[in-house]
Amino acid sequence: MEISHNERIPQWIRWSLFNFLLVALLGITLRYKIAFSLPVVNFKYLLHAHSHFAFSGWVTTGLFTALVYILQQSGRPIGRTYTFLFWFLQTASFGMLLSFPFQGYGPVSIFFSALSMVFSWCFSWKYSNDMVHSNLSPLVQGWIRAALFFYVLSGLGPMLLGYGMAHYLGQSFYFNAIYLFLHFQYNGWFTCAVAGLFFYAMERQGIVFSDRSTRWFFRLVVYCCLPAYCLSLLWMDPPVWVYGIAIVAAIGQVVALAVFGREAWRRRHRWMEASATGGKGLWSMAGLAWSIKIVLQSLTVIPALGYFAFGFRAVIIAYLHLVMLVFVSFFLLGFFWQEGLVLAKSRTWKTGLPVFIAGVLFNELFLLWEALPGWRPHFAPGLPYLLFAAACLIGSGLALMCLSQFSWLTYQKKHTLLNPV
Repeated sequence: MEISHNERIPQWIRWSLFNFLLVALLGITLRYKIAFSLPVVNFKYLLHAHSHFAFSGWVTTGLFTALVYILQQSGRPIGRTYTFLFWFLQTASFGMLLSFPFQGYGPVSIFFSALSMVFSWCFSWKYSNDMVHSNLSPLVQGWIRAALFFYVLSGLGPMLLGYGMAHYLGQSFYFNAIYLFLHFQYNGWFTCAVAGLFFYAMERQGIVFSDRSTRWFFRLVVYCCLPAYCLSLLWMDPPVWVYGIAIVAAIGQVVALAVFGREAWRRRHRWMEASATGGKGLWSMAGLAWSIKIVLQSLTVIPALGYFAFGFRAVIIAYLHLVMLVFVSFFLLGFFWQEGLVLAKSRTWKTGLPVFIAGVLFNELFLLWEALPGWRPHFAPGLPYLLFAAACLIGSGLALMCLSQFSWLTYQKKHTLLNPV
């Protein structure tokens, strides 16, 4: 039986949450191997599967679902093309999930990685064309177009990585290609898509930001994204002109944070009244994480702090998890909650969400402790076990949250959560 338009979005959200749970299970396995022993697992290969599936299977799937949802709500039927694209993305994601643990970067995993890149081209082209005929505001459309541009641009990273490995261009080229992918995913695709969804939700709640401030915020974030890549090059002691561009980009990002912070603070009471209780809590933590991300990224222009940030693996991992889990994941969960797309009133959801949040926050705390050796002279031996425990909390919380969504079809018979198209 064909799934109706009204049922596709909830189905895709359930699938997204299930993928997020798989990401967490891979993380638990990695932490178990560090804390104890698991000889049968190749740590490096499994780490590749964990990271690739987190980007494609969870975050990109979640953003895809949210973006298609707002397109549908704006009066544009989603049709069969987006259903095909959804399963195209899942094929690429699960192909990477099932191939990376056994061969690392091999023919099969590279093939599915290339498929995910093809998906980015197809989805960006299709969505950009459909937005023209939708009722989405120019502000929201601008953010989403920027997000899709950076999404496609981030694909240069894997292509350059393959080129560098084939021609033996050295470690510096290898790391810079990886940083290019990460930068335009984190600071471009993720950040701009979240901003577009955020302003869409604000408009739905009747919360209007100053036109002048929103224009400046958009310009500063989007226009600084390209030169901000120079911040990712500071680890290799680049020429002075690269430092100069990095400093200008860092200042632009901090100004953008100040502009947005001022506008958000002025409208905090209106937002607190209009937002769902759980949604606004998740969004508050997501906003704090984004603010910390901007500050930390900008501070890398200071040589001593830049060396510390790039020189310790735990710092990089803590930063990546801060953006992936606290900023993007908390925002997406809050958005789904805010729009009534998840069963947030069920007991299992109410139990699982605090467990998940606690696991994420403990994970960040322990990673920070691991990155600061001067603060942990007697605590260090137990850190692998604490990080494993934090990973288990994240997985347990997500398992309960996924379980809560199995009753969606029964609930949907009583409540209409999506408007017919």
